[in-house]
Amino acid sequence: MAAIPSQLTSLDFFEIKESIRSYLRTRKEFTDYDFEGASASYLIDILAYNTYYTAFNANMALNEAFLETATVRDNIVRIAKQLNYTPRSIKAPRACVKMIAQTSIGLNGTTFPEFATLSKGDVFVADNDFDSYTFALTQDIQVPVDSGTGLATFDNVLVYQGNLLTYNYTVDYTKKQDYIIPDENVDTGLLTVDISPTEQSSETDTYSPATNVTNADGTSRIYYLEETDDMRYRLVFGDGSIGRKLIDGEYIRITYVSTDGVEANGAKGFNFIGTVRDSDLRVVNPNNIALTTKDAAQDGEDRETSLSVKFRAPRSYATQNRAVTENDFEHIVSEIYPQAASVTAFGGEKLNPPVYGKVYVAIRPKTGSKLNATTKQKIKKDLLKYSVASIDPVIIDPTIFYVLPKSYVYYNGNDTALTGAQLGTKILQGIDAFNKAGQTNRFGGRIDGSKFGSMVDNADNAISGNVTQMTLGQNLDQFTFGNVFTQCLDFGNPLYDPNQYSGSPDGDDTNGDGDDGDGTGNKCKPSFSVVKSGTFYATGYTEDLVNLTLSDGTTSAQIATPGISTTANNQVLVPVNIRDDGRGNLILVTTRDETELTLNPSVGSVNYGTGQVCVGPVAIQGTPDDTTRLPIQVLPAGGSIAVPPGVDPTIFNPQVNPIDYTINDVAIPTFDPNNFNGYNYGDTSGINIIDYPTDTFTYPVSESCF
Repeated sequence: MAAIPSQLTSLDFFEIKESIRSYLRTRKEFTDYDFEGASASYLIDILAYNTYYTAFNANMALNEAFLETATVRDNIVRIAKQLNYTPRSIKAPRACVKMIAQTSIGLNGTTFPEFATLSKGDVFVADNDFDSYTFALTQDIQVPVDSGTGLATFDNVLVYQGNLLTYNYTVDYTKKQDYIIPDENVDTGLLTVDISPTEQSSETDTYSPATNVTNADGTSRIYYLEETDDMRYRLVFGDGSIGRKLIDGEYIRITYVSTDGVEANGAKGFNFIGTVRDSDLRVVNPNNIALTTKDAAQDGEDRETSLSVKFRAPRSYATQNRAVTENDFEHIVSEIYPQAASVTAFGGEKLNPPVYGKVYVAIRPKTGSKLNATTKQKIKKDLLKYSVASIDPVIIDPTIFYVLPKSYVYYNGNDTALTGAQLGTKILQGIDAFNKAGQTNRFGGRIDGSKFGSMVDNADNAISGNVTQMTLGQNLDQFTFGNVFTQCLDFGNPLYDPNQYSGSPDGDDTNGDGDDGDGTGNKCKPSFSVVKSGTFYATGYTEDLVNLTLSDGTTSAQIATPGISTTANNQVLVPVNIRDDGRGNLILVTTRDETELTLNPSVGSVNYGTGQVCVGPVAIQGTPDDTTRLPIQVLPAGGSIAVPPGVDPTIFNPQVNPIDYTINDVAIPTFDPNNFNGYNYGDTSGINIIDYPTDTFTYPVSESCF
């Protein structure tokens, strides 16, 4: 009996060929199949090639039937369509401009016109570093004219990059019609669909994109969008049951923006080449129009990639147009607010103390760092359409964790032509790229110190290694000048506990200060701090009022006049800082002649195990930059930093110190294993006085009109 062929799943040509030969070895009719020059060998090659290509095509065809394994965009889009998902189109960059037009006395000869108008489709031109681009106004704007000056101010005018185009269809049921937008660069978010009974009719209905079929009936003026095989978009109208069915002869007018997308981002310096008309329908002289750019072009995006479609389509289907799980909230918010760079949602039960019945949604916008109150309210209103009645969604700003890396980098100067400063710049560029690479999904992850260190090492071949310390920073921002306050900052990570490194008690307290053990089982006094604040001025701590009373009750006459801040009685305020004493207490200190003076031994507490720092009660009289923000910096334990719910980690002010070990093979300047960012004042056997930051961690503030 002949052998049954094996390796039926093989896709390798030579394996298929060998499988055929193995089969022929079981047949006595053939003897020359092993000879490469024989005719049978050529026939075997042909059979193997045919089998190979057939198997390959079958395998590819089967792979293309599943979303996870499909590679051809048309197939990915078709499968996503079955999940009721439409890929996002290209997105036009938007910009914000301000125009002031000087009108003339009206036709009545006595007063200025009542209003002035910018018309839909008016054109603006701007440049970026690459090219010149056209921007269009997508709607009419009418503003009143100042009756005294005749000025018409068009403020916060949004313009979109691209050409505003129109395409028309006439409904004809005598033939098969596809209502396809004839431009693959259309921004569907700016699409307008108007339908009239006839081409000449002034009566027009504006149709809206369908979002939820459960709310649609036979009269709903809606349309559906789907991507076609050539990356264009098709309009699909209702059938009379779900959405209104079009009537034969009706006139469809499609208005859209054809855009260059991401290429036009950054365009600024706008010029207006349209027309401004007053209420008397007169054109305002272009020389009487002043134009300023408030926001350069931004938010332009390419069309959604195939990889993104494969990721988002099943998650969109899983939400089923309702918000129940945390993932549901994250996906829906991303859909209803496309300007979100990243979204995270978490239940109130995860908070300490827990808050039940609420879901907190933190949104990091693509521009700026915070959403205004109006935008938050609109997102919440839209979100309530999907959420369960008993769940109250709360839109919050993400808590910003400032991650401050400080790297000492060893390199071989003989292996690079770069100077230390140039190498440092190159490393900082790599850190910037590292930071941007994680911007799309920074919520809920971790910051791995080893990955950061590897990135620094790979910046240049001359680098042999580095030592990096990462500290965390947040701002105290819930105080007003002169008023007592208390604020807790949760860093969500355990901190180094200085008390664990203070040594064993030896009972030999020779001078009574506790530094050498107190003889009662207590450890020696900790020699470093892990919490520090920026410099500020505290209410009540002046040169004359306190005279800088030390913690042991003595006073110091070593007063140097700061000459920065004074009270009403011309008393000089003392610049102070907050640090921990290594035993869980926050103390208020100042320095004079490189000597630390403790002004208040209890101005808060720190929980080293949880990373919670509570400052207060204390009253801040002023800060060096006059902002009601004060930075608090801490040293976390371990090399990996966890990101708590609702927290957006941001690398801030990285420091790089290149060390050419062929010239100066020095040890990394640390005073003890846990001293960070430090400078040691005074006696090295005493407490390490760390270099306090004088500036606040700067919030990315956006004055955008968006």
